[in-house]
Amino acid sequence: MVISERKVNDEVVIEKLVGRFDQTARQAYKGSMDLAIQAGYRQVILDVTEVSFIDSTARGWLVLSQRRFQDIRGRLSLVARHGFIRDILELTEISEWIPIFSTQEEAISATTVSVA
Repeated sequence: MVISERKVNDEVVIEKLVGRFDQTARQAYKGSMDLAIQAGYRQVILDVTEVSFIDSTARGWLVLSQRRFQDIRGRLSLVARHGFIRDILELTEISEWIPIFSTQEEAISATTVSVA
C-alpha cells in the first residue's frame, strides 16, 4: 500500500491510501497515523477510494485509530466511493464509529465545520 499526504490546514490532513489495505500495510498505516498525531493534526481524513482490498485487520485499525483521535479530541473520517470497499465498511458497521463521505470535499466541509 502507498500512502500520500495532503495538508488541508493546521489541524486537518488527508491521507490517501492506494492498494491493498491488509496485514502487510500495518507499518505504513501505523506510521502515517503516528506522524499525523505527532504533527499536531486533530482531524485525519482517510481517502480509501483507490484501495482495492480491505481485510478485517485493517478495519480493526480504523476503529483503534478513531479511538486514538478521540483521546486527543480529534476525529478520523473516511472517503469511500460506492462500491466494494464502501459496502464492506458499511456491512461491518464501521460508519457507526467513523463517518464515511463520498468525496474529499464533503469530508473537508464536514470536518472544518466540526473543528469550529
